[in-house]
Amino acid sequence: MTKTLAPVAGSQARRRHTPGWDGAVTAVCIVLALLLAAFLMMATGMFAMAGDSCAPGSPCLDQVGRGIEVSLVGMAAVLVIGFCCVIVAAVTRTLRFGWALATLLLLLVPFAVGCNIANHAMQLSSVAP
Repeated sequence: MTKTLAPVAGSQARRRHTPGWDGAVTAVCIVLALLLAAFLMMATGMFAMAGDSCAPGSPCLDQVGRGIEVSLVGMAAVLVIGFCCVIVAAVTRTLRFGWALATLLLLLVPFAVGCNIANHAMQLSSVAP
């Protein structure tokens, strides 16, 4: 004897549908964020040229190193946090493109801060004691 259970009205949780354009825009933003991060991480290597005018063993070399670290670690943190937010938005079925777009735009912040630190170190090394 088999029983066929009829679905009880209201027993299943309502599932929200996210629009199709959200997935497409999110995918484009994530690909652009990865490409931009790869480009900016390669460009971070140019910060080492800021230390060319530093005397060996001077503190300006440490500042150039700090600028490189801020840029690389900051971009990695932005990527990880942004991707985690996109995953949480996908699980909760809310719009994801905002988090992906924010990740794409926020990648520029740690690069600019690291560049500013390295530039400041280069200017300090050119000033005579």
